[in-house]
Amino acid sequence: MTHRAPQGRRKLFVAAASATAIACLISLAGCGLTSKPVAAPHAIVEELDASGGGTVPERPAGLAKIDHFIFIMQENRSFDSYFGTYPGADGIPANAMVPGLLGAPVAPYHNPALKNRGGPHGWAAANADANGGLMNGFLGQSFGSLVPDPAVNPADGNPGDVMGYHDYREIPNYWSYADLYVLQDHMFEPVASYTLPSHLYMLAGQSGGYVGGPLVPVPTSFAFPEITQLLKAAGIDWKYYVRQGSEAQTQHDAIAGANSIGTPAPQVYTNMNPLPAFPAVRDDPSQWARLVSTDRYYADAAAGTLPQVSWLVPSDTVSEHPPENIAKGMAYVTSVVNAAMASPEWDHTAIFITWDEWGGFYDHAVPPKVDQYGLGPRVPGLIISPYIRRGYIDHKVTSTASWLKIVEERYSLPSLTARDATAYDMIDAFDFTQSPRQPVLLRATPQGSPYPPTVMR
Repeated sequence: MTHRAPQGRRKLFVAAASATAIACLISLAGCGLTSKPVAAPHAIVEELDASGGGTVPERPAGLAKIDHFIFIMQENRSFDSYFGTYPGADGIPANAMVPGLLGAPVAPYHNPALKNRGGPHGWAAANADANGGLMNGFLGQSFGSLVPDPAVNPADGNPGDVMGYHDYREIPNYWSYADLYVLQDHMFEPVASYTLPSHLYMLAGQSGGYVGGPLVPVPTSFAFPEITQLLKAAGIDWKYYVRQGSEAQTQHDAIAGANSIGTPAPQVYTNMNPLPAFPAVRDDPSQWARLVSTDRYYADAAAGTLPQVSWLVPSDTVSEHPPENIAKGMAYVTSVVNAAMASPEWDHTAIFITWDEWGGFYDHAVPPKVDQYGLGPRVPGLIISPYIRRGYIDHKVTSTASWLKIVEERYSLPSLTARDATAYDMIDAFDFTQSPRQPVLLRATPQGSPYPPTVMR
């Protein structure tokens, strides 16, 4: 059994000065920003106070109709960068402006490029981007990242693309899913940091206090409980499907994407796959065998043998992590959705899609403060199911704690932490009184299907 921790940082980054200040020095004029770096909490890498956890939530009426939960987590996109102009959503304000270099304000703009640069997306960047609720630090962080980590991303000719947004012209299938199913416009990253902490929160409702930072070692093991341990105890079947291929180095605060960490197998610990770092999984052969290739997902879906709970982990090339092609990521996600829709188990399935963190891209929504670790910047959220409400925009605050909550409710599992114990369960998105809706299969290609979807015209 071979496993390894994610690679450490390739460089020692400037920690004492914010990247915004560095960007101001580059401009030789000053940016007029006031954001300051926020020190990361001390990493304890142990179970947090689980006050409020341990309770078994009540199952909402109708939820027993869902026998298969599929969770898809992509990489590095803010809500405004994908759905900021979606009708009816809490999107980009009409007068949105962010201070740029030389003091000139910059407005969000449509960016047709399928490959982007993005910006820093660690703990310091998340707090500097938010800038005390002003939500105006994005350009300062992006231009400042050129100093500590130059030329690391092939698309870094345009640090200003953090202000760019996409729409149905680049990602038509995502917009079609919003039309046909449910769009969540107040889904926030669970922790104001990068990929690894976010994925830990997805599984455990915490990261053991770890949020990264230039001088903080990446943990190699996690002692706190996570959801698969509860699933095992309750006899609930699960699998973690990992698409093999290079994974971006997402652990540092500056831009990432050029240097992969090889070709991780499903049982290799990476930022996007932290399960191998949990001894309760690694040391239990019955659990260890549940980390499998994504090829198995397609086979399981076709055979009608999908587990009760599934997670889909992308490889770098289809993750949408800059500088990867977002249309290829959309095609991959569509293929996963189509496989579930074509499965004989479709009538009892719910699919949840989100992005692990904002990737440095602009978003205007101020993250709610629930504790010292989050919430982090806003990300897109989609829910697809035969029992889902059509064209509904869910405005309630969610994070991946809501993913934990709905699984706990369905299978009568105890809450892991106060986060999932108090999370909104997303039940408003469902209508269990309706007959199961027929699937709508979109083209799993980079071009996608024409928008709007034919059934909505």
